[in-house]
Amino acid sequence: MDFSNVQDRSGYLGGTDARLVGRIGDGLRINLEHYIRLAVAYGDLPRRYLREVPRTEAMEAGHRFEDYFFEEVAPDWTGDVERQHVLRRYVEGLPALIAHADGYDAGRRLVLELKFSRYHTADVAERYRWQLQWYYFLGAERVRLIHGSGKLPEDVRIAFRTVEKDPEAQEQLMRGLCRIKEMRPRIREVAEVIELKETENDEK
Repeated sequence: MDFSNVQDRSGYLGGTDARLVGRIGDGLRINLEHYIRLAVAYGDLPRRYLREVPRTEAMEAGHRFEDYFFEEVAPDWTGDVERQHVLRRYVEGLPALIAHADGYDAGRRLVLELKFSRYHTADVAERYRWQLQWYYFLGAERVRLIHGSGKLPEDVRIAFRTVEKDPEAQEQLMRGLCRIKEMRPRIREVAEVIELKETENDEK
């Protein structure tokens, strides 16, 4: 399966789902929206059942910062880094587990995750904690947060922060995935009911 399209969330659980997985591992009560996301991840429902996430100026600024960093700031010392690398892990009974790394050095198994935000670097690291820990869960040896702020391109401030692997977070992610696996029959059942209701509505 091709996982290069970060907008297509069908057939896998990715970095944007890591927080949900972690919360499930902490005993989250599953609602319909969660069931739908998991059903799409398993391929039981098509992607159109997910709520569309509109593109924002903040997202566009993040993409511009990535281009600026890789093309203007660090083209020499990032020579071994592949942009938009897909990390994968397969566990029986689960959707594919993947992450789209902004940059990845395969030799060092180093992930570079770029964020452009007005918040302090520590706050950014905490806000994206689950996404950053997800990289470790998928086999990364080191994860480095590269935080940009200010105004592109004339007044950009860049901070670097190595994110440590958190054993408790790794255990919580594993608990969440084990629970998702146990929920598999219920996820399929909910998907069937949703599609049946849609068919009935179409026939009216």
